[in-house]
Amino acid sequence: MADPSHRERGLRAAIHNPRVSEQAKQHDRELLASEFGEQVEEQVEEHAAPSSGRKPRRSSSGDAGPEHHMAEEKDPAKVIRGLKSALKNPHVSEKAKEADRKRLLELGESLE
Repeated sequence: MADPSHRERGLRAAIHNPRVSEQAKQHDRELLASEFGEQVEEQVEEHAAPSSGRKPRRSSSGDAGPEHHMAEEKDPAKVIRGLKSALKNPHVSEKAKEADRKRLLELGESLE
């Protein structure tokens, strides 16, 4: 059988998916409880306008949001390459480029 964690994630995703019926969500809650011993609370979801299906873009500003701390876990060479490429990208704002320059200096990189 496949990895149980994949099944658990799939059940959780279905519970939070607005396109899944309440009956299916209840069934998935029961499966989570019986197979994984987890209780998932029912959430009352407001019906909002459907999104375009796109994820919101993150700026490359290097602000101290939750993504800022994730960069420490990533390959530093890739982070540096990404910051340098953002400096050369004409679609990146000057404010974001300035934050990227500051981050590069913090990482000990030259600004060529």
